[in-house]
Amino acid sequence: MNLTETQLSILKLINLHGEISRKELAFRSGLSQAAVTNITKELLDQKYVLEGKERASSGPGRKEVFLHSNPDRFRFLGIDIGGYWIRFAIADNNMNLLHQSSTPVTEFENDPDKLAALIRRLNDFLQEHGVDAQSLDAIGIGVTGIINAEQTRILNIPNVAGWDDLPAVSGLQQAFGCPVYLEEGGRTMALAEKLIGQAKDVDNFIVVHIGKGIVAGMMINGQIIRGASNVGGLLGHVTVDEKGRQCLCGNYGCLEMFGPYQMIEEKFEDLDSSGVPLAEAYKQNNKAALNVCIEAGNAIGIALSNVVNLFNPQYIYLGGQLFDSLPLLLDELKRTVRLRANRFANVVLSIDKNSFGDLEGIYGALILAKSKLIQLYP
Repeated sequence: MNLTETQLSILKLINLHGEISRKELAFRSGLSQAAVTNITKELLDQKYVLEGKERASSGPGRKEVFLHSNPDRFRFLGIDIGGYWIRFAIADNNMNLLHQSSTPVTEFENDPDKLAALIRRLNDFLQEHGVDAQSLDAIGIGVTGIINAEQTRILNIPNVAGWDDLPAVSGLQQAFGCPVYLEEGGRTMALAEKLIGQAKDVDNFIVVHIGKGIVAGMMINGQIIRGASNVGGLLGHVTVDEKGRQCLCGNYGCLEMFGPYQMIEEKFEDLDSSGVPLAEAYKQNNKAALNVCIEAGNAIGIALSNVVNLFNPQYIYLGGQLFDSLPLLLDELKRTVRLRANRFANVVLSIDKNSFGDLEGIYGALILAKSKLIQLYP
């Protein structure tokens, strides 16, 4: 992509607003309408943007032609690396998913070179869907783990061996010849909510996804929380019961020992020997099933109320199948947050489902690629 700084700033505005008139572009950019007309002509000529239909302007005068991003101008590859699944997806410039696939992390166990194995599987994915690697404009990687401060290497993925100190960015750039961007998975989810989700006009929010692990991203005052060594936001390792089970991180009573679905299921199986799955027992109003949901909801609520008291977010966006299959858990979570969080923080706080369900991670990886390539977010 060979654009001037001014062209890039106009392209950014068009992508952020979905559709926008030249008059509005001039107002938001501070450029003259003549300059905007010239720049948008260049962007139209290069197929970065398209013209829509004429629409009435917000003020008096003739109708205006609105501009919008060209969905076919870019192709992005997203990689969502979790503790249990790795998801791949191709999206167009409007974040429409064109192809997607997933593979268990366990399939990589016997590969000593995890980076080479990842590249092989990516090439298989592209070949399967007839996508030329040369057509990719950028790759975004979201990882449920620790990355270095330079956002170039995966330092560690909890619960998964062999992924330590992995040079993901340089390895994939060499393999696919396009820009590659790496970020912690919770932060990519926060980025997705901010740029294409419910949080477009929200500067203080938390995204939490709970499946077989816990991933969280926080955006406060419009900035993603990273911390001094790039490990801020590890919600799963907030202590909710110091007398609880030992976590793989070495501490005792981490939320990771209470919140993930398999932990709730294990607790249920300890209390009920019927062999009925947790979700089915819940539907039958099984007392043990209801009790473990209350316990887990309370633990997650305690952790989130601490975060609320520290950062005073306006929204908490939740994702994960357990909230759909075990709604009592969500009710208990909300009750606990309302009970424990500061009452003045509670006044502005809303707790909602996230924008993309179980696809929040892959949308995060894709929007990371786009946002870095055309500088949608710092």
